[in-house]
Amino acid sequence: MLPINTTSPRTRYIVRDDMPGTLQIVSSEEKDHGKYECVAENSIGTDYSKHSLLYVKVRRVPPQFSIPPPGEAQVKLGDSVNLTCVAVGSPMPFVKWRKGAAQELTPEDKLPIGKNTLELPDIRESANYTCVAASALGVIEATTQVKVQSLPGPPTNVKVSEITATSVRLTWSYNGPDGLQYYVIQFKPKYANQAYSEISGIITMFYSVRNLSPYTEYEMYVIAVNNIGRGPPSAPVFVTTGETEPGTAPRNVQVRPLSSSTMVIQWDEPETPNGQVTGYKVYYTTNALQPQSQWESQVVDNNLLTTISELTPHTIYTIRVQAHTSVGPGPLSAPVHVKTQQGVPSQRAT
Repeated sequence: MLPINTTSPRTRYIVRDDMPGTLQIVSSEEKDHGKYECVAENSIGTDYSKHSLLYVKVRRVPPQFSIPPPGEAQVKLGDSVNLTCVAVGSPMPFVKWRKGAAQELTPEDKLPIGKNTLELPDIRESANYTCVAASALGVIEATTQVKVQSLPGPPTNVKVSEITATSVRLTWSYNGPDGLQYYVIQFKPKYANQAYSEISGIITMFYSVRNLSPYTEYEMYVIAVNNIGRGPPSAPVFVTTGETEPGTAPRNVQVRPLSSSTMVIQWDEPETPNGQVTGYKVYYTTNALQPQSQWESQVVDNNLLTTISELTPHTIYTIRVQAHTSVGPGPLSAPVHVKTQQGVPSQRAT
């Protein structure tokens, strides 16, 4: 038996004055468990009471998380994050952190009780971080998957199909990081000194680009976008749109009479040929009010000059020129007027 100090100011053992022979234990603990005897002393001698057995029932609760760490934390490359884990139980558990399967992050000699906050600065890689709470009654774990978000990679295998004069269809593949939001297509005429046109918000891996110029070579790119931003563009694809009829008439039509029955006509190609010009058709008439179908005409191969003969002397002619592609004819040029020369009078026989 050990004596109990009941006189210290900080003692938990109090002899009650109002209840003689009574010992009060304040805030009992497990170590208070045991046999207790009362000792009476005077000048005659000492006497001991029968012992009393005190059993302290301790509340025992296995560890459990009151504030578990999040299941996932998404961060940008180079960012920092704090992971907090709070566990309770009786006795209170120690709490530590582990990276991956075996890398301990909390020193064994500095294990906090109940709460542990893991500070992760300048994160460069995705990894799993596990909070471990342990006491004599058990061990529990909870894992946070820290994902480093990065820009998406470039789309691959970009292909062109269904080419018309004003549209093309693009298809592509994507095998980059998850979390993709949409795609962007950038395009412009290959040799044009201009900014790229852009189509944004595409959520499929195919798209038909429309309102293109006929018979024009384009360069096109596909870009993937996530919540971090735009990734690098795909490898460029080059495509030439199909032909259509010329969009404008031949330019700078000039007519010059060579004689009373012959004139020479020359012109420049259309500003917007919309394809490979395969030839021209020159219309001429002495009556510009007639329907176009009633005018005389002369077909010219891919040349910018022609001569028309067998004309009427000293007569005004109206001339118009039209360009052709393999698809069809374009618009007529503005009318040009010319007067053939006066014929030489025949000499009277003597």
